[in-house]
Amino acid sequence: MFDFTEIFCAIDDFFKKFEPIYWQFLKQENKRKRIRLATLSLSEIVTIAICYKTSQVNNFKTFFQLLYQFESKLFKSLPCYKNMLSLINQHQLAIHALHRALSKGQACQYLWIDSTPLPVCKNKRIPRSHHALDDIASRGKSSIDWFYGCKLHLLMNSEGQIVNTVLSPGHIADIRKIEELVDGLLATVYGDRGYIGKSIKTKLLEQDIDLITYPRKNMRVSLLPFSDEYHLRQRKRIETLIGLLKEKYHLVSSKHRAISGFLAGIFSSLCAYQLCQKNKPKIHVVRNLAYP
Repeated sequence: MFDFTEIFCAIDDFFKKFEPIYWQFLKQENKRKRIRLATLSLSEIVTIAICYKTSQVNNFKTFFQLLYQFESKLFKSLPCYKNMLSLINQHQLAIHALHRALSKGQACQYLWIDSTPLPVCKNKRIPRSHHALDDIASRGKSSIDWFYGCKLHLLMNSEGQIVNTVLSPGHIADIRKIEELVDGLLATVYGDRGYIGKSIKTKLLEQDIDLITYPRKNMRVSLLPFSDEYHLRQRKRIETLIGLLKEKYHLVSSKHRAISGFLAGIFSSLCAYQLCQKNKPKIHVVRNLAYP
């Protein structure tokens, strides 16, 4: 399923350099007035959070009990379940930093963009559930149905690697987050009809970013180059990536009762995909070609 040692080594290599910066940042921002070191290192805490996402156990309490019973020798001193959950929630910023580091340097000439809803509860439970997430969650509409929660916007390269991600409330339109996703990049970006907009396309062209989408039914159809037509058809690969995040790495959950826990869960799922997914949904790139 997964190798604790292999995952820990990859994570620990990053935190050996990042951890001093991380603690200094917390002191400067007054997020932690008193830094009291836990019995587990930061690398071990993040490793447990990510390994939970790679497991097939859909309940963290059950996973932690199995970890305590069979793999406790790998850790110096495991805390109790309640303290372990608190440590993961406290260090969601560190998990986010790891995700950003893994995404760095993955940009290339051709990129694919999409978004997915992250409902935090069923629609019938909206009036009486998840008031702890009211600051970041809202009602939105996907291509399937209405939902209450957030949206995850993703940018993927031809190797199936995540280039960038942005989290937004559920009511935010996809097109409003595209500038934030492609900031600082030079690429051709392929998206669905939700990213159609004359003004945004002009803005992106000024930044040397070419946004390619299929036209709507009421728009004039223009013939695309063969390479762009081919790459648009490969947009299903990013949907495969989203499917892996949801089905294999437990991206969606209704168990979170705090914003920090919700964010820690999302970033842990993204890191689990980046570190552990061997067969990523790759796309064969075709250079500019005319129709035969």
